[in-house]
Amino acid sequence: MKFSLILLLCGLAFPNFKIDGIQSSISYTGSHPFHDWKGTTSEMDIITNCEIFSSDCDATISVPVISFISGNDNRDSNMLFYVDAFSYPLVEISFSHLNISDLIFTGESVNCDGEIDFHGFKLMQKIPLFITKAKDTIFISSSFSIKLDSFGVEQPSLLMLPIKNEIKIDANLSGGYSQ
Repeated sequence: MKFSLILLLCGLAFPNFKIDGIQSSISYTGSHPFHDWKGTTSEMDIITNCEIFSSDCDATISVPVISFISGNDNRDSNMLFYVDAFSYPLVEISFSHLNISDLIFTGESVNCDGEIDFHGFKLMQKIPLFITKAKDTIFISSSFSIKLDSFGVEQPSLLMLPIKNEIKIDANLSGGYSQ
């Protein structure tokens, strides 16, 4: 309830960028010696104070942990248990002082300082952002990895073999500025 109120108030204060939930997704890929898997979500919110050609922009992307679906209910339930999703229901990535103009027109991926808030831990990390614009749509893509132990997450095991500590994150966001 509290989080929804904060999102509503921030949305009223910064209503200019909206994510297209149909065209956007964030996924994580985990690996075990016997198999790899991917959990994906299209449920996300973005709060910004960005304008299309802003030289000083802040943005926070919030995703409910429970929204990631791998296609295996048992695996998804275990993930929620190990990341303590009911105590820490959101994963957030925040960026400060982005120069959107520069990022749109570079034509290449740029490493930006992002703060990842996950499982009760906050960690600064270089996160590559590739941003393009076509007509009225902004496309943002990123691919990076996190380490579970950096966020205090115990590695689950299957047949006494733990999953790999490294989790790959892929984000493909699409959206636009509202008037």
